[in-house]
Amino acid sequence: MGNWSELPPDIIHIISLRVDNPFDLIHFRSVCSWWRSSSLPTYRPIPSLRCPLPPDVGGCGDDCHILRSRVYLIKSLSHVPHRFWLFKLQEEENGELALQSLFSRTTSSEWGCSYPSLSLDLLNSQVIELAQEHVARYTYWCDLFDDGFPAKYEERVGFVRLDPENKEFMILGRLSFQGLGMYRSFEERWTKIKTTPDIYPEALASFKGKFYSIEPTGLMKVVKPSLEVNSFQRSRPCDKTRRRWLVKSGEKLLLVEICTETRKEYFTPRLQDEKGWFEISELDEERNDWIQVEDVGGCILFLDYFCSFSCLPTQIPGFRPNSIIFVNVFGGYGHKHFQVYEFGKQGFRSFGDISDYVQLFPSPPWIISNG
Repeated sequence: MGNWSELPPDIIHIISLRVDNPFDLIHFRSVCSWWRSSSLPTYRPIPSLRCPLPPDVGGCGDDCHILRSRVYLIKSLSHVPHRFWLFKLQEEENGELALQSLFSRTTSSEWGCSYPSLSLDLLNSQVIELAQEHVARYTYWCDLFDDGFPAKYEERVGFVRLDPENKEFMILGRLSFQGLGMYRSFEERWTKIKTTPDIYPEALASFKGKFYSIEPTGLMKVVKPSLEVNSFQRSRPCDKTRRRWLVKSGEKLLLVEICTETRKEYFTPRLQDEKGWFEISELDEERNDWIQVEDVGGCILFLDYFCSFSCLPTQIPGFRPNSIIFVNVFGGYGHKHFQVYEFGKQGFRSFGDISDYVQLFPSPPWIISNG
């Protein structure tokens, strides 16, 4: 068939059913009137994936759901110069979408956030997906009081999709297990993964169909879909590391470490800014080792407990290459709690001191609110 606009309507409709986010569906339907009339009229909410916890896990219900959030960059083309905004959309248990702030998991209905419900003029805007995160949400019964009460708890997990329709999947995480557990949907059960006792994984990531977990000691666990577990300790140990992240950057997996000479310097913001530094290493899969590199290869890294990702500086004009944006050691959800590290002479900087960065948080006034 030579003309894509003459695709049979049933084929167009089947393709539209596979579009898994609202912005791509709008773009798909905007190709031409034929595609618009033959495709799904509105985005169809997709209920979250479910992975019930085993009955022997104390204090937890079996209603464990895997929630996906996507990080988007929106570019307003109707302003000169162009304006930008970073935000997240989370798919709730019932498939509905909830707007979230970037460096937290709060939604517009929690903590009095100013993130509104919104509509976007996509004729004058460009929306780019930068990253995805997955968390497990389950019920935990708190026994602090005689009667007890249920509470929702969320924990980061590694996620690997096994088929294009997202029906078969694997996750790795430490939920209520004494160690890591893997859930494979085709088995419909959890399998405990042997780890160092009483050690909580500091970072988790899925990369090229495998799961990677790093412990505070620097020991790396590699878990394959077959449940085979390998471990390695990097050949260049660092006793000055205070915190670690695993970040996918293009076709590479990065180990990102914030370092100080002493622990006191890490917990003292002024001393950390003066004496701290970041170290970056790339995974060498053949050697099972981390190879230290000078910087982040011209990219920008965003570091968070639930979702860490990288992007190119060309995607967000005004952002500086070879920089890291992260929440400070004491946490917080406003930009005053964010810090920037620039490789080279700048070092640590306050996020609020860089005007190009501040405009991304919180929701800008040019967003059209429906609230």
